Amino acid sequence: MNNYPLGILFFLFGLHIIQIEQAPVVLTIIGVLIIIHGIGTWVAGYFPMDADPYTKTPSLECQIHSWAGMFMLFSLLIAPLLSTFSSYFSIEFRLFSTACLLASIYFTVTLKKAYEEKINPGLHQRLSYGAQLIWLTGLSFNLITS
Repeated sequence: MNNYPLGILFFLFGLHIIQIEQAPVVLTIIGVLIIIHGIGTWVAGYFPMDADPYTKTPSLECQIHSWAGMFMLFSLLIAPLLSTFSSYFSIEFRLFSTACLLASIYFTVTLKKAYEEKINPGLHQRLSYGAQLIWLTGLSFNLITS
C-alpha cells in the first residue's frame, strides 16, 4: 500500500525537476530517472513477491516485481552517477553523490552475498535503498539552495 503514495511523490519530484527552466540536460535526465523510479515503485507495489524468495520457479507476479525493482535500482544508481560527473553541481554535492552511490553499490553487493547465504537479505536491500533515498534528499536540498 505504501508504494502508491511513494510512487506519486517520486513521480511529482521528477516532474518538478524536468520542468525547471533553463536546466541543463543532465538535470532533465535525472528527473526522468526519478519518474522511472516512481513508476517502478507503483509496479513493484501492485505485483507482489512470492512468499518464498528462494522458490525455483517464481510466479509471473514475482518476476514483474523483480523487474520493477531492477528498474528502481538502476534509475537511482544512474542518477547520482550522472550528478557525480556534472559540472552543474557543486563539488560538495558531487562528492556526496559519489558517497551515496558507493554505499548503495556496496550494500547491493552484500545483498547478493546475504541472499546466497540466506542471512537476512532484506536488511542489505534496505540499506542500499536507504543510501539512494539519502541521495534524493540531498538532491532536493541542493535544488532548493541553488
